[in-house]
Amino acid sequence: MPLVILAALLILVVIVAAGVLMSTLRDDGVKDRRRELDNLAMTLAEQTARAFQSLQIVQEDIIDHIQTQKLSNREELAAQMGTQAVHQLMHEKISGLPYLDAITLIDDSGRLINFSRYWPIPAVNVADRDYFSSLSTMRGPPVFISEPVTNRSTGSVTIYLAHRFTTPEGAFLGLVLGAMEQSYFEHFYSTIRLGNEGLIALVRADGAVLARSPAGTGAAPSGDAVRERVARLLFGPGFTGQLPAGTFDDKSRIAAVRPIAGLPLAIAVTDGTASVAAVMWGRLMPIAVAAGFICLTIGLVSYSLVRHVNDERAFADAQHAAARRDPLTHLTNRLGFAEQIENLVGGPAPAQPFALLFLDLDYFKAVNDTLGHNLGDAMLVRVSERIRRWLPPGDTVARLGGDEFAILSRGVTDDAAALDFAQSIIELLREPYLIDNHRLLGGCSIGIALSPRDGTNVVSLLKNADLALYRAKGDGRGVARVFQEEMERNARELRALELDLQTAWKDGQLHLAYQPIFEAESGALAGFEALARWHHPQRGMVPADVFIALAEETGLILPLGAWALKEACRAATQWPSHLFVAVNLSPIQFRGAQAFHQVRAALDASGLAPERLEIEITESTLLLEGPMVRATLDQFREEGITITLDDFGTGYSSLRYLKMLRIGRIKVDRSFVEEVEHSAQSRAIVEAITSLARTLSLRCTGEGIETEAQRRIMTEQGCSHLQGYLLGRPGTAEEALRLARATVA
Repeated sequence: MPLVILAALLILVVIVAAGVLMSTLRDDGVKDRRRELDNLAMTLAEQTARAFQSLQIVQEDIIDHIQTQKLSNREELAAQMGTQAVHQLMHEKISGLPYLDAITLIDDSGRLINFSRYWPIPAVNVADRDYFSSLSTMRGPPVFISEPVTNRSTGSVTIYLAHRFTTPEGAFLGLVLGAMEQSYFEHFYSTIRLGNEGLIALVRADGAVLARSPAGTGAAPSGDAVRERVARLLFGPGFTGQLPAGTFDDKSRIAAVRPIAGLPLAIAVTDGTASVAAVMWGRLMPIAVAAGFICLTIGLVSYSLVRHVNDERAFADAQHAAARRDPLTHLTNRLGFAEQIENLVGGPAPAQPFALLFLDLDYFKAVNDTLGHNLGDAMLVRVSERIRRWLPPGDTVARLGGDEFAILSRGVTDDAAALDFAQSIIELLREPYLIDNHRLLGGCSIGIALSPRDGTNVVSLLKNADLALYRAKGDGRGVARVFQEEMERNARELRALELDLQTAWKDGQLHLAYQPIFEAESGALAGFEALARWHHPQRGMVPADVFIALAEETGLILPLGAWALKEACRAATQWPSHLFVAVNLSPIQFRGAQAFHQVRAALDASGLAPERLEIEITESTLLLEGPMVRATLDQFREEGITITLDDFGTGYSSLRYLKMLRIGRIKVDRSFVEEVEHSAQSRAIVEAITSLARTLSLRCTGEGIETEAQRRIMTEQGCSHLQGYLLGRPGTAEEALRLARATVA
């Protein structure tokens, strides 16, 4: 009888455990699907916001033009803004935005004053439209987004974004109307693959659906009651992520909703509840079968259990676990991690192959130093959560201290697999972190040691993984390296190179090279970029990324940067006055007031006009240094110096930075130029960047031009300037002077 009771209890435990596990996995599966939908919603919301923001920038420019003329009535408005010149201006402003159908200027009576599509202007009155009725009352926000309507001129379905403007006394004077084709959004959303029951909708705050994909999914409910329910579900408090049948069609749905920044709109990305449930049942069925098999086995076996001092054992286990757990991230700490490695390599049986990865966060020190330790701790927690969620079962992640993490992967046994595994982690951590309204740059460098090849004990494995990490950090951010035997020797050589760099600085081994930059259309020389070079007496040319990184580590970058600025400005004074010189600044130079003082000193010493100097910075400089960098850039602009944003497109490419910091030039990163001949994605990115530059009246330089096809494509895409080995390699100051003088010969 006791064995029968025991068997029955065990079977009950298995059934309950299987039920709990299946319930947990089902819930986790739904959460994962919701997370996928939320990520898609976030991406679509950002893209949709950019489309509306581009239109708003054009509208605000037109309104600024009107308000500077201090117009007081519709007659003055018609006289000043109803001209063909204004029509042409409006047409040009939207020429780079293919999803905009037209821009219309309307007076306070609803009459069209100007229209980007036709000239002369048709006699049309829109006083009966909802956007005019809403904005002309002078109540509520100055911006109105209409429901989709059929355009009276073209017959296409259009979404209108109207922006009110007033007289100097604050009276309603009219509005600027932007027409966006509904088909643009529906086509864009249709490219997202969500499955058979997936649905994406662009919804106004009152519940009106402006666009959806697929356009004809199910039976689309309509009416004021449905609209009120949609608004309450999507925009009201306590949104649960669940939509009942009748919201968008006859299916109940799980949904992720993201607001469109600055507008009364939201993106809803949904999937049918039945579709998600079908996927979940397919995953849970093996668990049910396994539970049945276990129950059958337990029924045939009887055994007795003996329990000993459970309380004492639980306390000992808790103490043991706490000593091996990081209190901040709740990951395994260095001690626990070392013990796990020792368990794998220290037993009598031959150790199974595994990979040991050391991770060092690329931008953590700047976050900790500039934004405080609390934000730094929060970022460490976010990093640990990402890795833990992503890591395959059976692998271990630990925090070793500071911003260093380690991963033990039992499924990785060779260099290729290790590098693929590490690259996935790099991509995982590269996504930015939004913490307390701070958008923080992500990324890591990784060093890898493989067991047993790179060590058969804990000490050697940890040391060799650390050496590989040092190499990865030396090769640049976001890099992974596998340990090689020469790395220990190279580490010693790198320390020797640091000493050589100090000597090189004192002995004048450093010099500047100048690479020409040409106008894309005419091919005329426009200026030069100054590049630091080091010719070592024994090693030959030392790569710039190597010795610049050493200079930043040792602090030598400050005097080296000041010297480069003075030399570049002095050289530029000998060129014809229409040529500019571009100089890169390190983030280190922006700390304190170093950057501005160094630039001002170089200009004063050389007599170079500030308008001929361009300062190149990267997006990571803006993100890392924050307000200090922005204050310095403001000083540069007051002097007349142009600010160039280098490697545009590889980071966040924030429109906010372009507008707020009044960047004068953006440089398309060479990684896109290299692939522009053969990659449709790279060509689309280049087209988007050049279109943005034209819209914002920025100069745009394509760098890394090495083939005639690249030159042609980048010119056709709208780059104003080109730079690369095809056009001219970096040369000495004398060679640059000869080339510069030849342009006016």
